[in-house]
Formats: sequence, structure tokens, C-alpha cells
Amino acid sequence: MPEIKLRDVSKRYGNFYAVKRISLEVEDGEYATLLGPSGCGKTTTLKIIAGLKRPDEGEVWINGRLMNDVPPEDRGIGFVFQHFAVFPFMNVWENVTYGLRIRGVDLIKMEKAAWDAIELVGLTDKILAYPNQLEAHELQKVGLARALATGSKILLLDEPLSLLDFKVREKFRYDIRRLTKELGITAIHVTHDQEEAMSVSDKIIVMKKGEIVQIGKPIELYESPEKLFVANFIGESNFYIGKVVEVSKNGIIVETREGIRFKAEYKEGFVHGEKVVLAIRKERGKVVEDDVEDEFNIVSGIVTFNRYLGPISRVRIRIDKRSEIEIKKVPKVVNKYRVGSKIFLRYSPKEVHVFHYPKEGLEEALSVT
Repeated sequence: MPEIKLRDVSKRYGNFYAVKRISLEVEDGEYATLLGPSGCGKTTTLKIIAGLKRPDEGEVWINGRLMNDVPPEDRGIGFVFQHFAVFPFMNVWENVTYGLRIRGVDLIKMEKAAWDAIELVGLTDKILAYPNQLEAHELQKVGLARALATGSKILLLDEPLSLLDFKVREKFRYDIRRLTKELGITAIHVTHDQEEAMSVSDKIIVMKKGEIVQIGKPIELYESPEKLFVANFIGESNFYIGKVVEVSKNGIIVETREGIRFKAEYKEGFVHGEKVVLAIRKERGKVVEDDVEDEFNIVSGIVTFNRYLGPISRVRIRIDKRSEIEIKKVPKVVNKYRVGSKIFLRYSPKEVHVFHYPKEGLEEALSVT
């Protein structure tokens, strides 16, 4: 079965590590995403799996077989590129059958495989069209059909949607996932778009600067980020710097620089007096009336910005002279709070995530460059 494993894989260019000692597993039939900012090593990792780049260290295993010395054409992998890798002088049918023809596949088998792939991606009415007669999403469908026609049970996709318009991209990502699931294909999809990754993935592998930061299901990464970078890169959060004033089995109490006292659920490893960072999702918390007397988890401030965006409104709130946060709420909840209004927010302890203050500093820990 097409299971993929990387063990302590590194790729260097001089003293620069494009990928540094990464280990991961993608199970049979799983749709995994390599997610991270540009230049974090996602595409390099994908090319190492495909055999287009050789690792300087570590091992690549596919189907229980060590692949380090196996050429790309013998790995049984279909590859969909970002930049519509189609031949401009060939029509759709010729593009899709090209790989099968050069492999010497039997004519009848080739025609059936190509037709099935073209039908799957919805291009049966375009088989005689040339690339200059196709739209962007149709060109990407040609690349996908060519990969599917080979019968490969592993599909690697390198930013396959980045050149498509938003509405087309939104539909096409569901089509890709549906096809891979119907065909029982193991897929690895590279993207820097966290919404895209959340919508198609069984598993997300978050990368930063050539290293893996966290691996998990979309809900795990969103609800339980293990690193500040994940809390910032996946979804949107407000961050507070503070100091632990109490640790008990009932929870962790932190006082922030703004004088706000937050109570979070208990986590091991935190001590009294420690400098920490709190992360709270921008859409969490409840807008409450001004007669709140709770001791913990109440944030109040003055509205400085309120912008209606259809399903949500973005509201900025000045907490004190040096601190401002932003929240995302259903418009009917916050539209009455105009610029200059006082607003109060209440959070539950489970909505407050506590992190050790990073050695490299908060700005660097959150950086996506």
C-alpha cells in the first residue's frame, strides 16, 4: 500500500538548510498537506519524495521500500506542478497520453486510462483543445488528468491552486480531494494558504524555516496549537505578554502587561513568576454588558475601528495606550459598537492558550518570513 515515510531527512545548499532533519508519515489513502510560508522547505520536501532532489541525509520510504537511490520514473508517483506543466503544441488528449506513450503502454490500455482520467476531471468536451484555448483551471485539470492517467497511487501537488481565481480555487480544491478519495490515492499537497489546507486535509504538516513545527488534524492544530507560530499562522489570534501569578490543578492565572488577569486551563511545565505569552482566537469570547464584575478573563477597551465584511465584522479595540486587539464577530453582535464606544469581552479558560515566552523573542516566533 502507498505509505510514505521520511526519517531525519535534510537537504543543504552550502551551509543553508532548505530542509533540516524532518520526519513524517503519510498513511495509505491519506490526504496530507505541507503548510507554511514561502521558502520554508515545502516544495523541497515534495521533490525529495518524488526523487527530483536527493536528500543529503536521512531516508525516504515508500511502500516499505527505501527510495533514496530509486529514480523518479520508478517511484510510481504522479506530480501536479504549480505552473500548468502542459505542452503548448499538444492538445488535451495528446498531453494526457504523452507519459503513457513514452512508457510504451499498450494502446488499448493507454486510451482507456487517458479517457477515464479526462472524464474524471471533466474535460471530455475539450479533448481536442490546445492550451491556448483553455482557461487556467482547465490547464490545471490537464495536469491532474495526466498524473491520474498513469495509475499512480501517490499524487504530489505543488501549489496546484495558487494561480487560479478565488472562486475557481475554492471549487477545484474540493474536486481534487473528492477524486483522490474516490480513487484511493495517497496525496501530499503543498500550499501556503491555511484555509486551503484546512479544507482539503486529513493531516497538516506545518513547516517553518526547513523544520516541522507541528503535525495534526486540522481541528487539532486550530484548537490546540503547540507553538506560537501555529497559533498565528493557522487562524488569527490576539497575543498578550504576561506573568504567571498562580499555578494549580484548577488552572493557570496570568496577569498581562495591561493589568488583565486571565485564567487558563491547567498545563504542565509552567511556574510562578514565569514570563509567558497568551494567544486567544479573534472570533472567540463573548461580548457582554458593562456591569461585568468577573475577576478573570474580562477584556475592555475603546472601539477604534469597526468594518462590516458580510458574514463577520472586524473590530479593533484599544486596551491601553500601547495595546490594541482585533476581534471577528457576527455583525449583529458588534455593529452597535461605533468608534469611541466602550466594549467588554468575556473569555472562558479553555479559549486562553498559554505558551512559554520564546527565547528568540515574540516577533521572531510569530514571523512568517
